[in-house]
Amino acid sequence: MKGKSKFLILIGVIIIGIGITVSFNSNDQKPTTDTRTVEWRHVHGIGVDPTDSSILYIATHGDFYQSRSGAPPVKVDKVRADYMAFNAPHDKNSPLYASGHPSSGGNTGLIKSTDGGMTWQQVAKVLEPAVDFHAMTLSNSDPNLILGFDSGGRGLFKTIDAGNTWENLAYPEYISALAISPNDSQLIFAGTGNGIFKSNDVGITWNYIAYEGLTVSAMNFDDQGILFASVDTFGLVRSDDLGVTWEDLPDIDLTVTSIAFDSPNKILYVGGFSSGGFQEVYKLSYDVTSYELIGTNKGL
Repeated sequence: MKGKSKFLILIGVIIIGIGITVSFNSNDQKPTTDTRTVEWRHVHGIGVDPTDSSILYIATHGDFYQSRSGAPPVKVDKVRADYMAFNAPHDKNSPLYASGHPSSGGNTGLIKSTDGGMTWQQVAKVLEPAVDFHAMTLSNSDPNLILGFDSGGRGLFKTIDAGNTWENLAYPEYISALAISPNDSQLIFAGTGNGIFKSNDVGITWNYIAYEGLTVSAMNFDDQGILFASVDTFGLVRSDDLGVTWEDLPDIDLTVTSIAFDSPNKILYVGGFSSGGFQEVYKLSYDVTSYELIGTNKGL
């Protein structure tokens, strides 16, 4: 009986081993269709098309992508660049805006695209040499109002004529994220390495409001005025009362560096890096109880 028992145990181990081997091999093989693995380096910005919410734009270090109806992202830009800041417009007649670095080196200043990210044209240098906005935001109520913070710390800049002229504003700390209230273009929020600050007068004066001493890596308003932010140690948080109170959202394995919305359908898109260092984009419910992967560079 002992011999028979050892034989049965051995057979069981072999079967389990075969099952594990098949499972590992299956995971190691890239699917021939609908693969979520994308050859991008860093995800710097995401945005939903204002005329077609099924289109998600993804700006990365090196390439610009589109994901349609949650499908795997597809590279669409014809000339490579580093899109360090990116914002999809709120208005259907406005272009896509970005900033960063051309493949030849240097800074792009503010650039725009009117064909879904396939081609880009320079709008303004803003400074000489040109600015490199890493934090940038567009107004929902005024499509000509754009704010951007130069990554070299040379200033916070505002244009009220879609980039033709610029004003240098005061700022509280080095800014890592910006958001303009959709209902009041005078009301601005800035995420910094020392928490969140608020200005009621388009950047003339600033007041600290939350998360002192913590880095804020992303902020954005949805169309209804709900403010989402990504805060070090807390993860994703939201405020329904313009920053007076904040709600902690369920933890996800992602340090979020960009946030976008399909507001009518209560869909939240986030991009960032996982604990394993993989650059990923997810589609979430507003309460973060359900989510699905759009793209990742895990496995490359």
